[in-house]
Amino acid sequence: MNRILSIYLFTLKVAAMSLAVAALVGIPMAFFTSRRNFFGRRFILSLSAVPLCLPSLVIALGYVSFFGVNGSFNRFFHTHFSFLYSFTGIVLAQGFYNFPFITGVLTDAWASLPQEQKNAARMLGAGEARVFFTVTIRQLAGALAAACMPVFLFCFFGFMLVMLFSPPGISTMEVEIYHSLRTTLNLAEGAKLAVLETLTTMTIMFLYLQVTKKSHISSSDIDFSSYRKNLSLKEMPFLFILLILIALFFLFPFISIFLSGAAKFSEVFSSPTFWRAAKNSLLLGLSTGFCCTLLGFIYSLAVKVSGRQGSALLQTIPMLPMAVSSVVISWLAAVLFHKGSLPLLIFLQTFMYWPLAYRQIQSGINQISPQTVAAARLISRNPLDAVLRLYLPSCLPVLLSAFAFTFATSLGDATMPLILSIRNFDTLALYTYKLAGAYKFAQASACGALIALISMIVVGVVKK
Repeated sequence: MNRILSIYLFTLKVAAMSLAVAALVGIPMAFFTSRRNFFGRRFILSLSAVPLCLPSLVIALGYVSFFGVNGSFNRFFHTHFSFLYSFTGIVLAQGFYNFPFITGVLTDAWASLPQEQKNAARMLGAGEARVFFTVTIRQLAGALAAACMPVFLFCFFGFMLVMLFSPPGISTMEVEIYHSLRTTLNLAEGAKLAVLETLTTMTIMFLYLQVTKKSHISSSDIDFSSYRKNLSLKEMPFLFILLILIALFFLFPFISIFLSGAAKFSEVFSSPTFWRAAKNSLLLGLSTGFCCTLLGFIYSLAVKVSGRQGSALLQTIPMLPMAVSSVVISWLAAVLFHKGSLPLLIFLQTFMYWPLAYRQIQSGINQISPQTVAAARLISRNPLDAVLRLYLPSCLPVLLSAFAFTFATSLGDATMPLILSIRNFDTLALYTYKLAGAYKFAQASACGALIALISMIVVGVVKK
């Protein structure tokens, strides 16, 4: 029991510190992106999709290729500095990987805050610092919690980064659950860890749902440019420091993946294993993306037609998969079915990722006015006719977006294929992980760069 408690507390510590790093970078940057005009603002906001469409494995490879002993940083400065394989390495990688999510959520909320209370406080003599801590923070509390809680869950469920960066003898609950199935075969301890982890995340999810009910985050489609001002001289050094940190711990590692893998692209392309993995990834990604989008659309349509968009139960159901980690759900499937298969993998990925599709499709389907829905009912021959003539065309942009994000998420998932261990079945993500595990970091970087490139192209084309 002491061992389980120790692992549990260490996992909480990793998640809390990673969230602290993400918040310390994401919250100040949200102020600048929502309230100030500066060069690179749109680029910073575009990074908010990174935690959703780029796998953590790719970020881990970026850190190895940039901050590793033989990485770009040490070669440039002629040093042997490295912090990767430690608690600090895990926290920095997870924190900077997730900061764009916090910035993206808070930017919309911050830009749409009412100004009356702030102006009243200023008229009563309050300085800007006091206005911020007594008014702004209170107004942002709901949105801040809604941004930070998912990041905490992402870090709490951290697997690939911990697998690659954790020092010997130290690991999180996700890694220990994996080892209980594949290494130690201690299923009893794995079950205890899985139950404790799930109870914790379900509690956090309950709090998240309560907070999101009270927070009203404006759509990013609204133009709040009139509220933004130019940077003052006092603010420039703070923004400069933030941009340097983001470049050093986010952009440079990401760019380094492409630079490190450039010399190995031809070697990777000449491998038959790579092409089999690419074919499998394409099949898996298309299947999962289609199933997630279809399920998300059907559920969104059912909620819309029933007129119960405000139902707490109906809004809670899509969030339940977020309370179960991919390691736990794959671990349970491996124990129950004893043998992995492609249909099982597609089913599990669909179960885990369809909420991502649902959240996007729901926002699109809710924008259809009640008058339009009523008119469609009158002139449609049957309910299916209304779906084909109204809902599908109206929701096509969000359907494509949902497909792109779930396709990219499936493409970067190495966890489920690793745990299910399907015979003679590799994906690009799993192949990349195996190369990294064999210390072939240049080849792994080449594969990781391809995963990142495919994800960015698919998501970018759909958004365009």
